[in-house]
Amino acid sequence: MRKYTGLTEKYLLGQKKRSILTIVGIILSVTLLTAVGTLAMSYQDKLVRQTIQDYGDYDVSFNGIPGKDVPRIVNQAVVGSAGVIHRIGYAIISSTSEKEQKENPFAAPYRYLNVKGYDSQAMSKLQVQLESGRLPQKPNEIILSSWSLNNFTSKPAIGDKITLNLGDRLEASTGKVKSANSIGDYGWDLDEKFKPRMKQQYTVVGVMKPAKNVTWSSTFIYSAITYDDHQKIDPSQTFFIYATMKSMDNIKDKTEAILSSLGWESVDQGSAHELNRESVIKDIRIEYNNELLELFGKSTFTNVNQSSMYAFTALVLIIMGCTSAVIYNTFHISVLERISQFGMLRCIGATPAQIRKIVFKEATVLSLIAIPIGLFTGTILMKVLFYNISFLTLGFLNDMHMIISMPILLAAAGLGLIIVYVSALGPAKLASGVSPLEALRTSGNTVVEQGDFKRLSFAGSKWLGFEGRFASRNIRRNRKRFRITAFSMIISIVLYIVFSGLVNVLGTTSASGINYSYSLDYQGMNKRIPNSVYNKLAALDGVNQAYPFYNHQLQAVIPKEKVNPDYYQHRKEMYTVEQDNGYRTDNNYLMSYGINGLQELRAKLTSGSIDASQMNDENGVIVLQKINMTTKQGTKMIIDQTRFKVGDKIQVREVGSNQAYKTVTVVGTADHEPLSGDYTESAIVQMITTPKVIENITGNNAYHRIFIQANPEADNGAITHYFKSLVQQDAGYSYRDRVEEMKQARNDAMTLNIFLYGFIGVIAAIAFLNILNTVSTNLILRTKEFAVLKAIGMTQKEIRKMVLLEGMFYGIFAAIYGSVLGTALSYGVSYLMRNAVQIEWFVPWSSILIASAGAILATLLASYWPLRRLERIQITDGLRGEN
Repeated sequence: MRKYTGLTEKYLLGQKKRSILTIVGIILSVTLLTAVGTLAMSYQDKLVRQTIQDYGDYDVSFNGIPGKDVPRIVNQAVVGSAGVIHRIGYAIISSTSEKEQKENPFAAPYRYLNVKGYDSQAMSKLQVQLESGRLPQKPNEIILSSWSLNNFTSKPAIGDKITLNLGDRLEASTGKVKSANSIGDYGWDLDEKFKPRMKQQYTVVGVMKPAKNVTWSSTFIYSAITYDDHQKIDPSQTFFIYATMKSMDNIKDKTEAILSSLGWESVDQGSAHELNRESVIKDIRIEYNNELLELFGKSTFTNVNQSSMYAFTALVLIIMGCTSAVIYNTFHISVLERISQFGMLRCIGATPAQIRKIVFKEATVLSLIAIPIGLFTGTILMKVLFYNISFLTLGFLNDMHMIISMPILLAAAGLGLIIVYVSALGPAKLASGVSPLEALRTSGNTVVEQGDFKRLSFAGSKWLGFEGRFASRNIRRNRKRFRITAFSMIISIVLYIVFSGLVNVLGTTSASGINYSYSLDYQGMNKRIPNSVYNKLAALDGVNQAYPFYNHQLQAVIPKEKVNPDYYQHRKEMYTVEQDNGYRTDNNYLMSYGINGLQELRAKLTSGSIDASQMNDENGVIVLQKINMTTKQGTKMIIDQTRFKVGDKIQVREVGSNQAYKTVTVVGTADHEPLSGDYTESAIVQMITTPKVIENITGNNAYHRIFIQANPEADNGAITHYFKSLVQQDAGYSYRDRVEEMKQARNDAMTLNIFLYGFIGVIAAIAFLNILNTVSTNLILRTKEFAVLKAIGMTQKEIRKMVLLEGMFYGIFAAIYGSVLGTALSYGVSYLMRNAVQIEWFVPWSSILIASAGAILATLLASYWPLRRLERIQITDGLRGEN
């Protein structure tokens, strides 16, 4: 024969079952690559769109810029597009009544409309959201906040014309124009008056949705937007520029080059806040939209970019390594069982190079068949996942689109092909390196072990019978096959442990918000909410639970050894005043959510216990230890502020008080507040206690806020009606309705979990199929061996028991090694991510147990179908062929 490689097609057709098993292994690998790539692209797309909605669609903002410098920034060569905003002026839409000012000493003298001019780019980049109508397109058109409408003398509707007397807010005592914070939607003084400048008529063309990050200011200052193309720039005014660069590379260097060209030497720089978040800007400030930039690996924090890239690369390598092992196993088992065939070819003149070509041609033919199928199945698998999610019609993922990316498909196909060839190297070398005589003498992998078989392990103990001893000896005499099969199971366990750890990180860093439907606040002359109001609220239809909220700022002496040294390194400025071998700090809060709040807190305790009577007797407190913070280097951390333990004492007194310190006792620690699943982002030490302890420490038993958890399925009209009646009676009351926000938050949390665990489900399914394929291939290729055992007298029941015990030994071995390797790689990925996201790492015991049990169960299930097939094969047929 002139070309031995011509045997490839004949062999593949002649050994259809073995060829199909090998194809299935390649399909599984390419399916995994396609599914993971598609999930990653789709999730990134959703995160990008969500971040744009929360933070805006821009790279860097220039805030408080003099008018003369606006064209010099907008027309920079590196700037791709820019949106420009300026404050046109304030307008009074209503005066605060004497009754309201009397009942609410913090009320502003007027309710203002803050009119700002946006160009079309600014409206797009800052995600102006409409409740109805359209965006303004002319200078005489305006959109109003929905919250402002009821404060006009005559409630305006879309299409109505309104005349605004625009002007400035002044300090009443000095007559100076008040400097506005940022774009001017927040903050006022009791000492202020209004000075009109000009009258302007507008046509109302739209109504804006309420701001997401509302504050108390939002009840007195309302946003309004008109159109201004900024073709004419007033040099005396201040502007805000939101720029998208032509390239995201080196954003900070490009921005600093712009600043240098303008002659600005020292300018305050930092990261952008969420849209509508209250912020104070006194001078020019540059803000980088790092929340958006880091999703593309382009944030201004180089260490964060590098850490994310390292972690991403590690995950890709883990996936590639695992998929390589799947394909390698199928090829290796196939080659081992055909050593005698390759030996025959060697005897008739085939060279080692020709044998290698045969193996590589097989790999090519199988790849051309399997890779397109793998791309298709991976895509269909994701389509099914997204289709099922769409039926849920829930929040976070309801707007999530499946991204079928051609680069991802090409990458999956290319990586799959590379992996197939790399995986074929070992088997090809093995096939070409065998000597003709040795190959003809034995099958190549069924080699009787040299050694003492009397010394048996637990696997060969008497209570497992002779079937157990046979299973143990099969493993010992077929070490290569055992290692190949076990390795396939090991990588499945590794995949599950590593990716479940990644899902845990994503779940931990995803905020869920504070869990309440309504809040009632009081800032009036009475200084407190009467208990009668609380009792009335708690009894209303639709109220599940009501929590009176007590909050007092304390000065405390924190012992030095109780400050977490790692946290201290990041917040040294907080611990500068030393006192009594500790640090005196003012950022401490003693809080209580009532007895109901303590019940909510029980499930969140990390140490100690809750006994209200004991807390009252000992001035007991629960300390919240953890905090969610971002370092100056951009690293997001969840870290312990303090290291208090049950029984520790803390000296405290109210801030501003000269009274002697009082002692509180730590009776427990927790990570979250009673009504929140978030870690606090404020650098404060929170201590949760009972109302009685609040009174013992501060001498004050008043509360100014009540949180209400309402029944989401019930009609809450009685609750809002009661709130409105309170506001009419006393203007010191205000309330916030978060029912829709809470519904959205619950949906977001649920769908995020569905997505994350759906992702884990995909990984688990592919891992299970990998085990199924490898174990089934191993058993089917041993058909002749089982026929020999039947021929010498073993019954089918005994063979079944031997095979199942063998599978159990595989599972136990794989569970041990897979758990160790998976845990090590999980830690490695966490370590690589440390400069981007730093979360305390724990041994993933639950993932280890699930993966180990799953691997053993999968092995037993994988053995069932081949055993049924082997039962139907006659002894003579089994002895006649290899499979």
